[in-house]
Amino acid sequence: MAKFLIVGDSQAQGRIGPGYFAEKKLQAAGHTVRRVANHGKGPIDYVNTPTLWSAYTQAVSSFRPDVIILIYGSNDFGSRLGGALTRMKNAFPQPVWMSGPPQYPDPDRQALARTIRSTNEQVFGARWIDAYPFTPLSIPRDHLRAHFPGEGGRPWGEAIANTVMRSLSSTPTAPADDDAPRDGGGGGGAALGPPEGAGRLALAAAGAIGALGLFWWLLRRPVSRNRHRR
Repeated sequence: MAKFLIVGDSQAQGRIGPGYFAEKKLQAAGHTVRRVANHGKGPIDYVNTPTLWSAYTQAVSSFRPDVIILIYGSNDFGSRLGGALTRMKNAFPQPVWMSGPPQYPDPDRQALARTIRSTNEQVFGARWIDAYPFTPLSIPRDHLRAHFPGEGGRPWGEAIANTVMRSLSSTPTAPADDDAPRDGGGGGGAALGPPEGAGRLALAAAGAIGALGLFWWLLRRPVSRNRHRR
């Protein structure tokens, strides 16, 4: 089982929201989870505030997670956001995933979220988990119109957990010169031929049979005189 560190703002805090439901989903699968969350503090705050940066780095150093998950809303934005996210991503060798922001009912905040979303995707690439499909405006928000009371954060949080768990269970690809699996126990594909030991025995038996056949043919072949022999 793996260890996951969840870091973020209020979206990763408390007993509601995606951070909480991601933790519950990962724990139900047997993983160990720790959360570090600070209300109203985004990535720019984390990298520029010594106490927040220390909380992040010390949690990684002491907990030694296999995977780090960042969950942020829309507290930080602008030209410095990309640099802050890059620093958080590159501070440690562990894979770092990012999710957020969610959709917002307020049009101005939704427009801001789109710019944040673009930056997050640019920095994290394939390790960015889009929250939009899991935070439709039909899900109730709190009085701030930014958070998800009750079960509202469950779809987003469980989507985060499912994505990172799938990344752990993915099997490594075979070398380019041997793409076919050697047995049927890999990624669901059927075996393309016998196991390696059985294949060697089959080749050896075929070689022996071929040699006996050639020897028999030589014994029965009539010998013709060579008229041009000197």
